[in-house]
Amino acid sequence: MPRNSESSLLVVVAHPDDECLGTGGTISVHARQGFPVDILCMTGSEERNSELEDACSILGARHVFTNIRDDFDIGLSMKDDVVEVILETAPTIVITHSEQDYNQNHVLCSKLVDQAVEWASHKTIFDNAHRVERILNMEINSMISFPNLIVNITEGYASARKALQQHRSQIGKADRYYEKLYDYRTRLRGLQGGCKRGEAFTVKMPLQTGPFYPENSVKTLL
Repeated sequence: MPRNSESSLLVVVAHPDDECLGTGGTISVHARQGFPVDILCMTGSEERNSELEDACSILGARHVFTNIRDDFDIGLSMKDDVVEVILETAPTIVITHSEQDYNQNHVLCSKLVDQAVEWASHKTIFDNAHRVERILNMEINSMISFPNLIVNITEGYASARKALQQHRSQIGKADRYYEKLYDYRTRLRGLQGGCKRGEAFTVKMPLQTGPFYPENSVKTLL
């Protein structure tokens, strides 16, 4: 059981299979320890959503929020969709894409999360306003140059690999490129983190400024 039963993760991704490729091992490790992990995917089809649900079942996710939406329809106007899920699940940490990704849908998803996390924290707007503590940005194709966190996913790697294989419409493309990418990248990050398998992230403090966040006001730094 978790050290803090109120702690939870929300993973917000652009496409089905991003949850496995970027943070599958991290999801599995935390779910195994009893931490609730919820997944929100911004695009999808009936086929790909079915694959996503199969994958998330293997990873141990609590809730999976899917959408029927074309790959190119992601926009900042979808902020309210993310806010709604943040208010419903009240995550401690939100994991999403990095803005340094070459995939523009991943970049838009990252910006959506930044805006939604800030908006969801407004007590003057929402009776159930929720303040996310941290945002973690993950890597998929574009590797993070200077990660400041590596999660040891050694115990969750097998589940993450099996979950990735549930994305049957994608996994066989380009001579199973994504499966190989996940294998090699988690080995490298594991080497860097002093473990067998790892997933790398940058850690970001949510944008919360102005007179509406007294929690940010301190008398001393130490």
